Formats: sequence, C-alpha cells, structure tokens
Amino acid sequence: MKSSAEFKALYAAKTPASRALSERALRTLPAGVVANVKYFPPYPLFMQRAGGSHVWDVDGNEYVDYCLAFGPLILGHGHPAVARAVQESFEKWGTTIFGTPHELEVTYAEKLLSMLPVAGKVRVTNSGSEATYLAMQLGRAATGKPGIARFEGHYHGWHYEGVLSNAPRSAECGDPRRPASVAGSLGTPASLLDETLVLPFNDLEACTALLTENRERIGTVILEPVPRAFYDTDPGFLDGLRALTTNLGMVLVFDEVMSGFRTGPRGATGIFGVEPDLLTLGKIIGGGFPIGAVVGRPDLLDLTSPTSAGGSVFHSGTFNGTVQVLAAGLATLDILSDEPLVRSFCDRTEAFKADIGRLLESHRIPGRVAGMGANFGVMMTPSPIRNYRDLQSEDAALREAFDYACLTEGIYVHPHKPFYTSLVHSDQDYESTLRALDRIFAAIH
Repeated sequence: MKSSAEFKALYAAKTPASRALSERALRTLPAGVVANVKYFPPYPLFMQRAGGSHVWDVDGNEYVDYCLAFGPLILGHGHPAVARAVQESFEKWGTTIFGTPHELEVTYAEKLLSMLPVAGKVRVTNSGSEATYLAMQLGRAATGKPGIARFEGHYHGWHYEGVLSNAPRSAECGDPRRPASVAGSLGTPASLLDETLVLPFNDLEACTALLTENRERIGTVILEPVPRAFYDTDPGFLDGLRALTTNLGMVLVFDEVMSGFRTGPRGATGIFGVEPDLLTLGKIIGGGFPIGAVVGRPDLLDLTSPTSAGGSVFHSGTFNGTVQVLAAGLATLDILSDEPLVRSFCDRTEAFKADIGRLLESHRIPGRVAGMGANFGVMMTPSPIRNYRDLQSEDAALREAFDYACLTEGIYVHPHKPFYTSLVHSDQDYESTLRALDRIFAAIH
C-alpha cells in the first residue's frame, strides 16, 4: 500500500516547473497564489493551457480536468459558442463596459428567469460570494432582524458570513444539535458570531427548536440545498424548512452557486420542488466569466431600487453586467436551456459515479460516492454522510493518498474538493479515468 507521502514524492518528480513557479510566486503573492482556494501543499499545479475537458500544466503533463475552475465550466474550456459570443460582442458593441444600462442586461435577465423555477426579478453581481452577501442584506432589510441562520459545514463565499462555521475544528463545534458559531477567518467581529445561529443540516427537529427559540433576532436562513457534493439531502428536509421559515416569517435563501444547473436543468430547487424566497447563483451562469445573481421575490429584489421612497439596500458595482460577461453567459444559458441535453449529461455523470462506486467495492476501499448530478465527492468512509459531523469520520490519510494519486495519474481534482463534470467530457475520458482509478484503488489499499 502506497502512502500519501509516496504519492507526493511522485507528484514533485512530475512537476518541477510548477515547483519553480511557486517558489518565484512566493516572493510577490501570499502563499504564491491569488486566492486561498488555489493553494494546496507542497505547491499547487501551474497550468499552461486547456481545451475541452483537458488541461496541461507547465511541465507538459496532461490531465482530464474534473476541477473545471471549481465548477463553472460546465461547457468545458474554450467552448466555441462562448468564444464566438465574446468575439462578436466586441464587434457589435465596440466596448467592454458602458457604465450605462444596455440591452444585454435585460435580455440576460429574461433568459435566466425563464430557466429557473423561481419567479421574480434578478440582480446581477460579479461573483457568487457577492450574491450570497447581497441576499443576506436583503433578508436583514426585509425583516428588520440582523441575525442570520446558516448551516454548519456550508460555504457561502469568502466574506465573514460565508465562511463562518464552514469548516470548524472538531474541538470547536459544540453540541451536534446546537452547533457553535465559529469564525472561519481572522478579523471576524465578535458581534457577527453573536448574531449568527448555526444549524445542523438534515435535522428538522433541531432546526425547528433553534429557529423558534431565536425567532426575535433571526430573520434570514441560508443554506446549500445540496451541500457541495459531500453529503446528501434527506427527503422532506427542504419542504419542512420551507414551511418552518414561512411560519416564522423568515426569508429563506437557497445558495445554488455550486448546484445550479449541475444537479439538473432547473437546479436543486427544481429537483426538490421547494421554492425559496431568494436564490443565489454564480460561476456557471457566465461561461467562465465573473458573474453571480440573486433571483427571487420582486418585493425583496425591489429593496435594491434607488427609487424606493423608503430608502434602499445599497448595491452597486461598476462591473456588474459587463458586455462580454453577459454575452458569454447568454451563450452558456442558450445551451443549458436544452433540458433533455442537461438531463442526459447528468444521467451520464450518474452512471460514471456508479462505476466509481463499483470500483471502490471491488477493491474493498472503505469509501462511497456522494452528491447529485454533475457534482460528486469520493469520500473515504463507508458510512452515510448526512451532515458536517458525519464528514469528520472520513479516513484523512486514505483521502490524502487518493487525492495525490489522482494528480500523479493524470486526473485533475483539487485535493479534498469534489469532482465536476462537463458536457464535453467524453466516454473516452470516463473510461481512461476509471482505468486510472482502478490502479489508484489497488495502490492505496
């Protein structure tokens, strides 16, 4: 059985140019990266080019890409329809940004709303993190209550509220049914910890008790309806949460930055048939360009209107809805609006996941495949994972060996992150990946 240290040594032997670039980057960039998520030890891969479902690093190593920029590239790298739309936008509009409204903003909003199971209006942002932050502000403004309820282990962006109790250490977590509010970043104000109620996922009874007890201060509840492909949502949980928040007069926000369109043509909201008050999106709706959106009840979205007589939730951004971003986004949405195509794509991924599950079983690896649609995690635990606490049962050493083995075998998955598939992953990609996983499972067990 090979250890993670052995696979890390193989990784280092294959990637000397990435190591050299990382050492150079350390002189000007904290940890050598421009975003924390891009880092992993001993140093991250530096990519040189990409095409379709594949990427090549600066050492010339080729990988089947199951990271896809952490999910947004559902059409793969450099999709011709997206590239054409961006090029044509320069020719048609003559600029990148007007600083004024333009027709693409309206067309894009109409298209996006037509594809979602949520009625209302749209506010465009530059990222999913911005979208979730705006949704929380809307909830606060609508209810007059500053407190936010969020779920332990869920991720809502890089801001303080987004990473609070996202990945707390076991010693900090507190009672499983009354999770502690734990800062996920230095600089988090103590008042924010006091204002945030942390809930246990898939435990409606505990959620009912906690939200009822705190109804005077909590006005907004935000969650990932499908939590980042690491664990599954119990039947009836979202229905119960919807009824509970309605009864308590709270704004319910579904964060579908990761699950939107990847779980199905209308996202997790469409699959579960539960309509939130607000829905946040990002990444995937821009074809690889920076965008996010808050969608939902008109009365809530209209709180951002500068014409409101009672004042407004201030939201702005020079780069909201720039020409090339919306052009790329429209090209992406045009393809994703083909619901049979998206369903077929998700079905192919489900079959791929089942094949991985059978490989785990055949090699007697204590693992399982979790997730819905075109996002999934290969988790090194045989037990069902229903929440963040269950996730802590994963065999960390086995998982680390698996992660680095994938990198040495030409499978690009960022360590400890989910797999993401695209519409352009071929049968050959899946077959070569399964052969590689067969070798990996044989080596790590």
